[in-house]
Amino acid sequence: MKAIDDEIHLRDYWRVLLKRRRIAITFFAVVVGIVALYSFTATPIFKGTARLLVDLESNQTMTFTEGGGAFIRMKDPTEYYNTQKEILASRAFADRVVRKMQIDKNPFYLEKKDKRINSLIPLLGRKIKGAIETLFPGEKSQSPFPNIAIQQELDPDLTDIILEEIEVEVGKADNIMKINYNSENPVVAAVMATGAAGAYIEHNLDIRIEPFMASVEWLSSRVNESKAKVEETEKELQKYREGKGIVSFESKENVITQKLQELVSQLVQAETKRQEAEVKYKQIKSVIDMPELLTTVPDIMNNMVIQGLRNEELTLKKKISESSDRYGPKHPSIVKSASELEMVQKNIIAEAKKMLSAANTDYEIAMNRETSLRRTIEEQKLEVLDLNRKAIEFNVLAGESGSNKQFYELLLRKLQEASLSSGINVSNSQIVDGAVIPKSPVKPKKLLNLLLSGIVGFFGGILAAFFIEYMDDSIKTTEDIDKALGLPFLGLVPLAKEKGPLYISLDPKSAVAESYRTVRTGIMLSTAEKPPQVILVTSTVIDEGKTTTAANIAIAMAQMGEKAILIDGDMRRHNLHKLFNSDNTTGLTDIIARNESLSTAIKTVDGFPNLDIITGGTVAPNPSDLLGSNKMKELLTLLRGKYDRIIIDSPPMMVFSDSLILSKLADGVIVVVWGGVTGRDIIAKACQSLTGANAKVLGVVLNKVAMTKSSSYYYPYYDHDYYTGEKDSKKKKA
Repeated sequence: MKAIDDEIHLRDYWRVLLKRRRIAITFFAVVVGIVALYSFTATPIFKGTARLLVDLESNQTMTFTEGGGAFIRMKDPTEYYNTQKEILASRAFADRVVRKMQIDKNPFYLEKKDKRINSLIPLLGRKIKGAIETLFPGEKSQSPFPNIAIQQELDPDLTDIILEEIEVEVGKADNIMKINYNSENPVVAAVMATGAAGAYIEHNLDIRIEPFMASVEWLSSRVNESKAKVEETEKELQKYREGKGIVSFESKENVITQKLQELVSQLVQAETKRQEAEVKYKQIKSVIDMPELLTTVPDIMNNMVIQGLRNEELTLKKKISESSDRYGPKHPSIVKSASELEMVQKNIIAEAKKMLSAANTDYEIAMNRETSLRRTIEEQKLEVLDLNRKAIEFNVLAGESGSNKQFYELLLRKLQEASLSSGINVSNSQIVDGAVIPKSPVKPKKLLNLLLSGIVGFFGGILAAFFIEYMDDSIKTTEDIDKALGLPFLGLVPLAKEKGPLYISLDPKSAVAESYRTVRTGIMLSTAEKPPQVILVTSTVIDEGKTTTAANIAIAMAQMGEKAILIDGDMRRHNLHKLFNSDNTTGLTDIIARNESLSTAIKTVDGFPNLDIITGGTVAPNPSDLLGSNKMKELLTLLRGKYDRIIIDSPPMMVFSDSLILSKLADGVIVVVWGGVTGRDIIAKACQSLTGANAKVLGVVLNKVAMTKSSSYYYPYYDHDYYTGEKDSKKKKA
């Protein structure tokens, strides 16, 4: 059952709304009122719109290659439009609009500028800044770059106005861009929108051309420098040719190389001839002293003279051989033939020696020829090496000259390309729809603002009501008492309109009087065995109505026929004698601290039979000690024998400890809570203190509860006199 009871129902939300309806209505009224005030008093704003056609295909990046080709990269449309928005939001563009439209001479904008400067907030800011500068004077900071000029805006205030009033958006089509201008003057809105579109086209064109113009300027200076270098290296190259006497290294190198090759070929032939002559000389020399071996040398045998002499030698030898067999060795013919043979052999040797001498001569000549060729070849090699060294130096100069020429030609080609690009004044944007004078303002949108403010106010009011309800942690209902404290609920006392606190006597038929009788009944039924005799009435903090509650409970007990006594146990703040207009000369403090007689302190109250009271008496210096003394216990013991009910009014628990001390002497404690005011946490802590003191808590009285129609406790009973059936308001008028 408890789980079912804890569920939140729709009627609980409705009760919260009824209870906090003033907050919701106030929130709704404030929101709608503020928006309505703004909507009907704000200056109307008109919007002029100019449409631009953007050729995205022309929106590309082109890079020229050395081969004459080009690399094209298309830009992302989203990235492009974001870039354009940033351009339109830049101060440079706004300054361009100011200059183009001559806004610094326009009376409309000059008046607007004056209003802006002389408005309250900027004026106050300037005064504060001036005061600060007066208090802390300092030298003006100088620029660390005195030679660098900073581009100044024509009028920064007008630039700020343009930035605030201009905006850009992308149309439904991908290549349409809208430039909007907001102004309180419709003509100004239309003219400025078209003017800003024209300024944007010029600005965009300048941005596209400016890099090429900068490139032309840079390339021109580089081309002049490169040209001067080319001329210088060409002069050095020509000077080198003239100094070395060389027209062409290539032709001369070919001549020298060919000559060296010919010399090498002649050297090979000379070596061959020298070797042949050397072999011939050595062969002849090896057999010159051995005539018998002369015939083994082919060159000797091939000599025609030696061949003739050899034939004669053979003839003579044959003749001698034939004559010797016939005539004998001493025959004159044989002697003659022998003499002739000897002469022939001598002639052969002499001829061979001639050949040896000729071979030696040929050998020496071949040797000299070879040596001469070798020397010539070495000289030629040195000439070739020297030419190579000159060629290397020449090639270095020629390479530098060629490199300078190539770089010059490249720069010249780039300069021509950049010059051509800088001369193209075609933009990728054009105005397709100029702005027209708007017929109606775009701001403020009164109906829309009121509708939205109504929605926001309605739901915001509901949220505010629930938020206030959520932040309100006070005890308001019996459910709160059960959940937060876990204590019995004795009764609810509505917030009364009467000035007097003794409601039961002043208006015994009122709802407040009936509530106290209900509390009395709850007390009587709070224990199963018998009703409590000594009842302590306390609260958490001051002004919760504990004294009034104690007095009315005591009166209700007396009206029931019981002998009751009401004791003012709040020794620091005596209020009981004020309620009953009684004498406070002798009271509780005097009985305990000064041993005054009980009969002197007990006072009867006129008009309240069966009810006696003991006021506080003299202010006590140490109330806690007096209330916890044996004399206090003895006093209560004595009173128990004389009275049916003893009600004690005590101080608030969270302020003083007197209530905890008295709770040990009482049969039960009643905690008075100011409904809708006292917080749950502080009440819970106070009740924990009572539990820690082993006090018996009879229950909680929810006091001063506002009985409105939005209250959880509202019943028509509280607006009527139950006995007569008439409303309280009519009764009061009567």
